[in-house]
Amino acid sequence: MFTFNRGTWEDGNPMPESQDDEHFDDYLRRTGYGHPRTLFGNEHGGHIEIYESSKDNSFFASVCPAGSVCYEVYLPDFPSFMIFVRDYATAFATEATNVSQQQTLDLLEKLFRVQHGHSPYAICQQCDPDAWAEREQRKKTQ
Repeated sequence: MFTFNRGTWEDGNPMPESQDDEHFDDYLRRTGYGHPRTLFGNEHGGHIEIYESSKDNSFFASVCPAGSVCYEVYLPDFPSFMIFVRDYATAFATEATNVSQQQTLDLLEKLFRVQHGHSPYAICQQCDPDAWAEREQRKKTQ
């Protein structure tokens, strides 16, 4: 548990401890932090979830660098929240973009394979006649 106060890290935070077997959502509700949340990253991988307090102007961040072990970070005010997001959330958001782009590329490759019957990287006379002609020309000169 940490506090991030306007760019400075401190050990511990003023939030109460979670109770035995308390579900995370129940803990958030009990402490005055609830949904909706702001998510930076991929919830199945590294991510930061940020919740706003319904009691004061503070924020609570759950930081999960690899998606399994999470760290609690108390952000006492809006300037702390903004500095935290600027300094740390962008790395998680960038990785989520990379994952989404890779998933889109994988899906497009599958779609191409279904429609054309071959890899999108294979040279095909029907799909890419210019590359096919170039390859045939190279074969003749070798």
